[in-house]
Amino acid sequence: MVGRKLLAAAGVAVVMAATLVFAAAAPASAAVGYNKLFQNQYSRKCLEISYGSLADFAPAGQYDCYGGPIEQWNYNTSTGIIQNVNSGKCLEVAYSSTANFAAVGQYWCHGGRNQQWDMNPTYGFIANRNSGKCLEILNYSTENFGRAVQYDCYGGANQKWWWS
Repeated sequence: MVGRKLLAAAGVAVVMAATLVFAAAAPASAAVGYNKLFQNQYSRKCLEISYGSLADFAPAGQYDCYGGPIEQWNYNTSTGIIQNVNSGKCLEVAYSSTANFAAVGQYWCHGGRNQQWDMNPTYGFIANRNSGKCLEILNYSTENFGRAVQYDCYGGANQKWWWS
């Protein structure tokens, strides 16, 4: 009887210790914020995943700001990952392209450099860590569904974003 109680107590202690080890190993979140909107300074429209698609390779573009989940993003400052609230997928430059006009869309989050972004709050730029190019709306479009692409950072208003 005493042996069973001792064995049970030892088992509980092992489970508790394992729980503490795994809990301590969990990384801390370094998010700037949750449910952020990214509004283009030129068009005044918000970055979204077109039509609220949940598919990989769905394009990013702009649409009138209304604050829905397809326009909401989570940004982690340490990883540079920008994740869409609606789909749970990450904003990326397609195929890790370093070319101007390369498409920007969503894909399952793998953490590659084509999914990592740096934000410059002073100038409003969002630059891809893989290419060093800036997120912009193609051809200064002011239309809904204007495409998001990357292009050399030159300071154009179509490359500047407010986030809140």
